[in-house]
Formats: sequence, C-alpha cells, structure tokens
Amino acid sequence: MTKDKSPGVDGTVRRRSVFYISGYDPRGPAHYHKLYGDEAARQAKVNGHSFSVGPRRADGAIEAHWSVACGHVSTDYRFLRYDDIMRQRWSRNALTLIRDILRAFFPLLTRGVLPKVLGLSWPFFITLISPFLVLLLAILIAILAGTIVWILSTALAGIVAAVAVFIGLAALRSRLEQRIGAFWLARVFAFIVAQGGGTAPDIEARTDVFATRVAAAMTEAGADEVLLIGHSAGAQIAVAAAARALKALEGQSVHLSLMTLGHTIPLLALQPGAAKFRAELESLGADKRLTWIDFSAAIDGACFALTDPFAASGLTQPDPSQPVPKLLSTRFPKLFAPASYARLRRDFRRAHFQYLMAAELAGGYDYFLITAGDKSLGLRFGQFPSVANFNRFQFRRS
Repeated sequence: MTKDKSPGVDGTVRRRSVFYISGYDPRGPAHYHKLYGDEAARQAKVNGHSFSVGPRRADGAIEAHWSVACGHVSTDYRFLRYDDIMRQRWSRNALTLIRDILRAFFPLLTRGVLPKVLGLSWPFFITLISPFLVLLLAILIAILAGTIVWILSTALAGIVAAVAVFIGLAALRSRLEQRIGAFWLARVFAFIVAQGGGTAPDIEARTDVFATRVAAAMTEAGADEVLLIGHSAGAQIAVAAAARALKALEGQSVHLSLMTLGHTIPLLALQPGAAKFRAELESLGADKRLTWIDFSAAIDGACFALTDPFAASGLTQPDPSQPVPKLLSTRFPKLFAPASYARLRRDFRRAHFQYLMAAELAGGYDYFLITAGDKSLGLRFGQFPSVANFNRFQFRRS
C-alpha cells in the first residue's frame, strides 16, 4: 500500500471530494441526503464533532451533491446516480419478479457460481438462494391449495381456497420482505447476473461516466483527498470506476482513496463473462496510486464478510505482505450496547445499511469522520493490520 499523499506536516485533510455509489437501491439522492444528515447529527452526539450538512443540489442527471463542514474540513459529497437504471429494470409485478428470480438463480447455477459461493461464505449462499426458496414455497402453497380445492370440489371451497392462497402469499411476501428483503435481493442478483453475462451495457456506460468524473477530481487543484465509496453491489461499480479512472491518468502522479462497504465483488467476478471486470480488479492490486480499504461485518449476511476479493475471485495478490484491499472489521459489537447489538444482529436489512449510519458508542469505524473528518482514509487506518485467514463462514475451511 502506498503512503498516503495528504498535505501538511500533520497529514490532515482540509478539502475532500467524496464520490458515493450506492448498492442496488432505487431510492435516489434525496433518500441518501436525508440519511446522511440525520445520521451525522446522531453520530455527532457520539464522537463530539459537529457536522453541518448543506442542501442537496443536482449536477445534471448523473450526480447530486451536498457540502459537509466539520471543523476546518470542507467536504463535497457527490452522489453518483444510477437509480434511473435500476427503476427501468425494477420488476413491478409477480410475473416480472418470478422472471428476475429465475434469471438470477439458473445462470448462477449453470455458470458454476453457486458452489463457489457456498465454499466462500455459507451465510451469503443462503442469502443468494433465498429468493428461489421463497418462490418454491409459494409454488408449494399453490399446489396445496389446488389439492384442497380438488378434494372438496365445490365452488364455495374454491373461493375459500383462493382467498386463503391470496392472504397466505400476501402475508408471506410481507413477512419475508420485512425480514430479509427476499424480493429486493432477487432484483439485485438478477442485475449482477446481467453484468456478468454482458447484458448490462447501460451500467457499463454509466461506469465510464463515473470514472471520468473521479479522474477529473483527482487532477483538480485543491482537494487533499478524493475518496470513492461503493456500498454493497455498488462496490464492484466503484472498483471498475476506480480502475478506469486510474488508467485514464496513467503515468500521472495522482492518488485515490477507495472504500468498499459490505462488498459482493466475487458474485460478479466469479462469472465466466466478467473477464473485463476481473482485469480491472487485478489492475487495482498493482497500482501504487491507490489506497483501498474494505469494511465489512460478520453479522452482515448480504456480503462476503472479511473476504479477500482477489482470492475469492481466483486472482493472486501482487504483494501478500501488503494485501489489497486492506480488510477491516467494523467491530459493531464495540459500537453498540449489548441489547442494541442483539437487535442489530436480528435485523438483516439494518445490518447491511449500518455502515452508513450512526453508532451508539465511539469506536474505530465512524462513517462520518471518514467522509468529513480531518484524516485521510490511509492515515486514519494505517496502523490497523488487515484481517487475515477469516474462515468462519467457509463451507470447507482451508
């Protein structure tokens, strides 16, 4: 890992450009601007800092941004948009939802990805197949209802059974969506399968635009740190954008900080059709102009927790003594009181979004000091060793 190029004798940051890429979430910048402002106010009570979050402003159709002031530090927080692409792809009825479930499950099965995911992380494997299991359960309920109707074979019984099926499926969908977001996951995984199958030219073109904007910020005078953040399925988009931005500035003395949160990188990289993405991922491992830190939490079942994306993708670390990215745990148990942490563990969706939210106790991981504080990513976590040999979730431990 390269030494961070933050200015000043003490290495502090006074001006920062943040680029944030969300996961596969059609809620756009308005939602995330409110989330950032609300959670920053809560975190201020924990870390003793003051965060002044400015109004949201649009910069064309691709970007929205807002300012964040914390002490002498000024941050331009830029939300890179692809929510329009998500809304175009978003399944809106039962038939298109079933289509997404099948589009996600069977290609991952036939491409040999499912057994590899099981070997890497059995919690993520369960998350991955949960939409298909829900579909099977719904089919079984329908078969059972049909059998009951056939046995009773009366019009009244048919009406009663149909109503029971409708109520049962509605309750099943509501309950499962609340607990694990199974149908949301189906849409996410169908999108990643499209990326891996080369049928997502829309996100490829958008990633090029993201890379151009990141590269421009890296060459602008005045910013002490350019920080690119990718959350969940946005992590692989951030990886591709970082690789393309650095390639566009090949030979130039620039620096980029990259932070991925709750990544799902191997789900894309393990697909045979993702050769370009694997090459982009590999290029980041050898680029000394990059500081890349990945944060994840063991309780987050929607990511490959504490998993080296290089090894998981079948790639080799250029320098095993300085692995890229540096893998760090958020250590959520240290950031919450025991009762609160117990609730967080039971809340599947909250655990996956906690990276962007306030904690109860001060600790090493603080999203708001990372994005608006006076230390760069590399300096803030330079003394932390990368987590190695985490194999708790491997189906076959090495």
